[in-house]
Amino acid sequence: MRHSNRNAGYLLRANLKQNLKFSLIWLVILIMMIASGAGKLEAAFAGGASGSKEIVKMLRAPGMAAMFGAMPKVDTYNTAIVFAGVMVVFMIILQALWVMPLMIRNTRGQEESGLLEMVRARNVGRTAAITAASLELLIDSAIMGILYFVSLAAVNMGGTDLYGDFLFSLGMVIANLLFGAIALLFAQLTNNTRTANMLSYMVLTAAYLVRLVTDIQHQNLTWLSPIGWFEKANFYTDNNVWALGLALLVSILLAASATMIARSRDLGAGIIAERTGRAKAAGWLRSIPALLWRTERGLFAGWLIGAVVFGGVMGSVLGGVGDILKTNPLYRKILDVGQINAANQTMVLSFLGMYLGIFVALAVTAGVQVAFRLKRDDNLGYLSVIHAEKPTRTTISVSYYCFGLLAGVFVLSAGLLALFFTGNTVLSHPLPLKYLGRLFAASVPAVISFIALGIALVGLWPRLSSLFWLYMGAGLIVQIFRGLFDLPKHAGNFTPFGWIANVPVENVDHTWLIVMVVSAIVLFILGIAGYRRQDLSL
Repeated sequence: MRHSNRNAGYLLRANLKQNLKFSLIWLVILIMMIASGAGKLEAAFAGGASGSKEIVKMLRAPGMAAMFGAMPKVDTYNTAIVFAGVMVVFMIILQALWVMPLMIRNTRGQEESGLLEMVRARNVGRTAAITAASLELLIDSAIMGILYFVSLAAVNMGGTDLYGDFLFSLGMVIANLLFGAIALLFAQLTNNTRTANMLSYMVLTAAYLVRLVTDIQHQNLTWLSPIGWFEKANFYTDNNVWALGLALLVSILLAASATMIARSRDLGAGIIAERTGRAKAAGWLRSIPALLWRTERGLFAGWLIGAVVFGGVMGSVLGGVGDILKTNPLYRKILDVGQINAANQTMVLSFLGMYLGIFVALAVTAGVQVAFRLKRDDNLGYLSVIHAEKPTRTTISVSYYCFGLLAGVFVLSAGLLALFFTGNTVLSHPLPLKYLGRLFAASVPAVISFIALGIALVGLWPRLSSLFWLYMGAGLIVQIFRGLFDLPKHAGNFTPFGWIANVPVENVDHTWLIVMVVSAIVLFILGIAGYRRQDLSL
């Protein structure tokens, strides 16, 4: 064992140095979310019993439970209980988006680039890379947990104590270890980073969807989701450490399995057999767009299927949203049936507007992933052969960029159609098609403008392209939590999420629509021009 891990410490120091900026950015985002969430909720509850009751009532609605998780059933709610009910699911997803690509990049990514082959030619053990990645995961998670604990202790929410803060922080650390171990295992099972990332995100998505369905209909089955294990910990109420113990045990087993596979497999190989291709490529693959379709069709199909499933699941909860007012005796006395139905429709439209931001983010992620392949394929040397042939740099960049734009629009369309028509099947009064038109009129330009920004970064400043995720993530977080944390009305206007915030209750403002279209065209042109001036493998 010691022989297999020799010089793992050297690789650990190299990884920590290489990933320092990436991890620091994520830590800042996560700490800001924890501190601002606790502070804003504490301020809201300090405002009086009426304000706190409205927050709890809103969070217990089916649509909110679908997004954030089911609120624990207790007689009296306080800031700490509501904080845990809102933040657990959301923080686990954010943390997974940090550690999963980090673990894959530190293991399979280094093999794919050829770096690990050169390192292993020295006195480095077979499992040193995965050991170094695991230790980095543990160190980063421990630092994150300490900062969480300090932040929560400083805010000192109502209903909390040091043990509750410690257990919440420990739970988030274990969640990091769990999803990081999942990514490590897939990095050993597959033979390329693309498949490893795709499978990791599929597990994360499946865990979220299982949690979503069971939280609304069968909360006893939430144990079927790894995310549900942390919900069942019931932080600040039962403080169920057994749920955290289960997650920790699974993390250890997954990491041990990944280590065993790394010890026995060949460098660059994977356990999951890759399907062999044809001996001779088809003639239609000679164009750049056709080649892109051939290499990215699996990713594209995965995003489409995921968008349809997610849209169907989110649409299925709209029926409960629309019936909230009907079950309120006070509203039934004050309003007549027509007024109640109109109020119900407004509430459903408000939830659609909240969901719209998530579907835009999914579509943008799908499209930008394809656009960013241009940078990655160039760095790995895949485009060197193509550059030596007839296609110009403009043709290559336009092919990648247009495929990314089309992927984003198709994923968005599939998700919105599934959301709208599934929702109409469960609503007692289906929504008119004009609201679907409003959703598309606002979201398609938003998706295109977001992707165009990513394209411009790839073309002009490829080393800064990772900042795109920070920009989009910050905009989505502000948009989702704007009402809950009592943020200013225009707080989200630094991204297109804020520009479409009132859709579909209202039509998108024509001024912002023009801004999105014009900015998308300008950014797209800048991305093409920037790539033409780049050196190879920048």
